[in-house]
Amino acid sequence: MIVTSPVRKATEADLPELMELCRALHAENAMFAMNDAKVADMLKRAFDGRGAVIGALGEAGSIQGAIHLIITSFWYSDEFCLEELYSFVLPQYRKSENAKELINFAKRCSTELGIPLVIGVVSNIRTRAKVGLYSRQLSEPVGAYFAYNMPRRDNVKKTA
Repeated sequence: MIVTSPVRKATEADLPELMELCRALHAENAMFAMNDAKVADMLKRAFDGRGAVIGALGEAGSIQGAIHLIITSFWYSDEFCLEELYSFVLPQYRKSENAKELINFAKRCSTELGIPLVIGVVSNIRTRAKVGLYSRQLSEPVGAYFAYNMPRRDNVKKTA
C-alpha cells in the first residue's frame, strides 16, 4: 500500500510564504529578536542542498504549517542527527492532524537518512499539550529546556 502525505518538500517558490509563517511563529514563541536575513538564509539552506529540508503542509500559496529540519551533530560527536528547528501550524489550522503530519514527515526523513531525529518543545503556550503530543508520536522526553534571564516577550523586537 502506498501512503501519501499532505506534507510536501518545500521549494524556493515557497520562500515568501515561509517567511510569513516564520514571522507568525516568532510572534507566538519568540525568545530573541528575529533577524529576517538570518531566517531567510536558514530557509534557503533547504533549497540549496545545504543539509536541510522543509516539509510544507498545503499547496503553494496556502501553506498551513511547516517543519524545518537540519542535518547536524552534537558538540561532542561526529555522528549526525536530524534536528528540528521548528514545527509550526498556523492557529486557524490547529484543530486537525496537521501537527502529527509534520512529525510523521520528520520521522520519514530520519528513517530515509538513517540518522536519529531530535525534536524539542520550546514554548510557553500549551507546553504540556505539545509535550504530550510529541511523547505519543515519538517517545518519552529525554530532557528539558530551561531559560534564565530571558528578555520579556513584549521587549522582543524584530531586527533587519
